[in-house]
Amino acid sequence: MSTPMRFPAPASPIYVLASTADALALTDQLTARQAQLQALLAMTHGNAGDVFRRMDADGQENYLWACAMIAGELRELMEAIQTRWREERAVHIKE
Repeated sequence: MSTPMRFPAPASPIYVLASTADALALTDQLTARQAQLQALLAMTHGNAGDVFRRMDADGQENYLWACAMIAGELRELMEAIQTRWREERAVHIKE
């Protein structure tokens, strides 16, 4: 079953997880996106944050919007992973 992703535009999903994506593949994507979000957020505080604070208001807003979208994707990926784990366990139990 394909899972529609809501993170980019809640009103109309444009991304769908492949039905063949297992929990391990989703975990790999989750891990990659977590690393990317961590790198983006590292640029918003401490000495690195000086560059962020010098950005104009629109630049800061768009930067943080990107971070929020990744956080939303992470939430949805975690939900999808939990669903896949339940599905995979159900198959193993039937066997």
